[in-house]
Amino acid sequence: MEKIVKASLFFVFNLAFLANVYTQHTYINNGTFSTHILDRMEIKSGKIANEYFHTSNKSYRRQFIAAYVDSLIQSDLPFSKQDKFNLEYLQIDNFEWSKSNTVNSKNKVPLLNDFYKKKSALYSVQIPDFNLIINPVVLVSMTNERGTPNVDRAFINTRGFELRGNLTNKIGFYSHVSDEVIAPMRNVYDYFQKDSVIPGAGYYKLYPGNYGYFLYNGYVSLSLNKYMDWQFGHGRNSIGDGFRSFILSEFAPDYNYLKFNTRVWKINYTNIFGQMRDYAPIQTYLNSAKHYLATHHLSINVTDNFSIGAFESIIFQRDSGHSETGFDLNYLNPVIFYKAIENGLNSTDKAVIGTNFKYNFLHHFSLYGQFVLSEFVYTELEKARGWWGNKHAGQLGIKYIDVLNVKNLDLQVEFNYSRPYMYTSYTKFQSYTNYMQPLAHPLGANFYELINTIRYQPTNRLWLLGKCILANYGEDTTNTNWGKNIGLSYASVHRHFGNYIGQGFNCTLLIADLNVSYMFKHNMFLDIGVRYRTVNSDLLRFDRDEFYFSAGIRLNIAQRFYDF
Repeated sequence: MEKIVKASLFFVFNLAFLANVYTQHTYINNGTFSTHILDRMEIKSGKIANEYFHTSNKSYRRQFIAAYVDSLIQSDLPFSKQDKFNLEYLQIDNFEWSKSNTVNSKNKVPLLNDFYKKKSALYSVQIPDFNLIINPVVLVSMTNERGTPNVDRAFINTRGFELRGNLTNKIGFYSHVSDEVIAPMRNVYDYFQKDSVIPGAGYYKLYPGNYGYFLYNGYVSLSLNKYMDWQFGHGRNSIGDGFRSFILSEFAPDYNYLKFNTRVWKINYTNIFGQMRDYAPIQTYLNSAKHYLATHHLSINVTDNFSIGAFESIIFQRDSGHSETGFDLNYLNPVIFYKAIENGLNSTDKAVIGTNFKYNFLHHFSLYGQFVLSEFVYTELEKARGWWGNKHAGQLGIKYIDVLNVKNLDLQVEFNYSRPYMYTSYTKFQSYTNYMQPLAHPLGANFYELINTIRYQPTNRLWLLGKCILANYGEDTTNTNWGKNIGLSYASVHRHFGNYIGQGFNCTLLIADLNVSYMFKHNMFLDIGVRYRTVNSDLLRFDRDEFYFSAGIRLNIAQRFYDF
């Protein structure tokens, strides 16, 4: 991978500086307040934001967000008071690109004359050929837990900083580094007990009663020309319009990646080449092995309000038995069909293909979905014998904004399912995972799931979020493989025929929570929440009955939820 990265960097930089280089770019972080605002505004407008971004690709450029918001403000859409506040929020948050917020983004009285000259930046520099924004990152949350023996308190303590900017309008950059200490809630601790990994984190240090680790991500970006963007970094990527994604989600830890994005006419085409890590306990002082991801996703806005996409991913590992040989050059071609290459190599590489769609209508609704195949044989589908190798997953959801014409009351309902053994491979080193954590859905496979979320913004700075997640899945144990744990080899399947969703030790999961967030300064939130989580299982060891009350404060970081 290192040789490929060096060669790619050399090629890209030479191409960029020999060509007419366009303005650089940085992106918003997915999962933040901005993501929901943009989805909501697109639905409300009645048209897909084709000129600015494709919502299935969550890499939203700040420059395009600012331009999109500026265009919305000039429109005659019936915005509520809260909508206008949210649009102004986006202008302030992307002030370096917005053309209409020169006054609103400024603080009347900067701190010590040099800090917080802008509402959304602790420190900022804007001079010809150079732009820099630095912000602190803080998340402090305490959770009082009931229903778990010997556990009554959990917490998250995150401290760090982030910076973004550009150099000579040719190179964009972003970096985030934070130190996090966590005393996990019971479901996070249960997850840790299975594979000794913490959701969303890599290597950790064990302290009395808690765990510590670094969170770090960053990238450098470049616009190769008017239509093509290039990004090299360490982070996560997300593809899809739903609460969950079967294509690529942000559940697993950060990883090294090289990404190309081409946007022309009604087409958005994304290539991602990534290097994943396999788990090796830090106590053993072993180097974790590596496997690789090559994925591409094509999104086409067929009409003003309907888009359809197709994707293909390959997970592979090249190991001579003595040393790893790195990234396979066969998969570096950005336009070739990976499955054809995989067949041509007669390899055991893991292939996943699928499609997604989105349809916005009536200025209130967005219907979306995904269908993903890992492996199937048509004759076995006809015979309906429950063959283990017929592996597929699907999603169907709808978003409804301004429910019953109640301003800023938004509802989302989503159904997901996954057949057993979805994403598994002949070895755990080629499963659809990073650091033993799924790259797609956090439940792995072998489940049905129904998710209901409701959001309400009664005033400008107050948000209420309610969620109800109901899932039925079949759990594995130490000596069984019923298809939920995608890190297990498919050589150990429990049976070849008679497989069905929910097989194994059947579990029913219910998560119900309510969160209240108040923003008293830009990107500074006070959060209060209650959660009830219960698991009823065929096996007593999986049963849970937990109630949580949490409170916290955060600055320049998204809320942390462990919805599994």
